Amino acid sequence: MAKYHHTPEPVSAKVKYPIYRQLTVQETVCTTASKTRGIGINYVPVKLEPCVVLRGKWLHLAGFPVGQKLSIVVNQAELVITPKQTEPNPSVEN
Repeated sequence: MAKYHHTPEPVSAKVKYPIYRQLTVQETVCTTASKTRGIGINYVPVKLEPCVVLRGKWLHLAGFPVGQKLSIVVNQAELVITPKQTEPNPSVEN
């Protein structure tokens, strides 16, 4: 697995928002089922995909506690991550 390359920017403890983080897009291996090439010879094709790892106390401080469901909006060269809004359960009429 690739090593994580990130450098946190020094920020005053009193500064709340905005907090800027600089991350590097890494590569990860997308596993696929092994394929048979011949009798007794199997191989697994390697497929690399981009990967970004988000973790740290700053996620909790920004309102993303452990177990929080997320909504991610994908635009060209932009990801917007927000807490997923819980949908109210429709009431059942008797």
